[in-house]
Amino acid sequence: MKQAVLTEGAVAQKLKEFRLAGMAATLELRLKQAVEEDLSPLEVLGLLCEDEANVREENKRKRLYKQARLPYAKAIEDFEFAFQPSVKKAAMLDLATCGFVEKHANIFFIGQPGTGKTHLSIALALEALKFGKTVLFTTVWDMITMLQQSRADYSYKKRLQWYTKPDLLILDELGYRSLDKTTGEDFYEIVSRRYERGSIIITTNRSIPEWDSVFIDKTLTTAILDRLIHHCSVIEMKGESYRYKHRD
Repeated sequence: MKQAVLTEGAVAQKLKEFRLAGMAATLELRLKQAVEEDLSPLEVLGLLCEDEANVREENKRKRLYKQARLPYAKAIEDFEFAFQPSVKKAAMLDLATCGFVEKHANIFFIGQPGTGKTHLSIALALEALKFGKTVLFTTVWDMITMLQQSRADYSYKKRLQWYTKPDLLILDELGYRSLDKTTGEDFYEIVSRRYERGSIIITTNRSIPEWDSVFIDKTLTTAILDRLIHHCSVIEMKGESYRYKHRD
């Protein structure tokens, strides 16, 4: 019995069912191209495979960016190095190669509010995303709040995995609030689980000797710093606030 030949629409539907949306989207175009350029079936199939690969790569990029939860997009090129001469552009471009992520190393951006700490952390996050790395951005206090709330509904272990799984975790605004023993232990748990397994970028307005005033438990402070500083680049940002300079 002769097998029925599927119509173009039926083939496109089958491709969607097989989760080949990239092929389905360009099928009509590629069939027309095949007629105009006298392409062989193998050449058409090759083009459709490229279309599928491109769509999947773009979807992955969008998915990674969404999961990163970046508050805004700021590139290294947008940073005014002339305004903050304490930050060396060459050093930032070297970090932008994301070798520190491969090595599971950490970065501290230390400086007063408005000096560009968050900007540079986001810029490095964008570079990491380009390399296909998973990224998560959060403020320290938002993370602590989520962990504390997760104890109530018994989802603490799941929430810990949320913060330990990404290749790069950005913890913004450390030092604006002190952490007591319980919340400090939550912070330590994240640092400990990520130690030599994933990178952390921390932005803080407190110099390292001042961390004793952030974590009330001094023993905990030592344990946290010991793990963070073992593989770490410390960038101290001096000067006035960029936002204050551009105030209305």
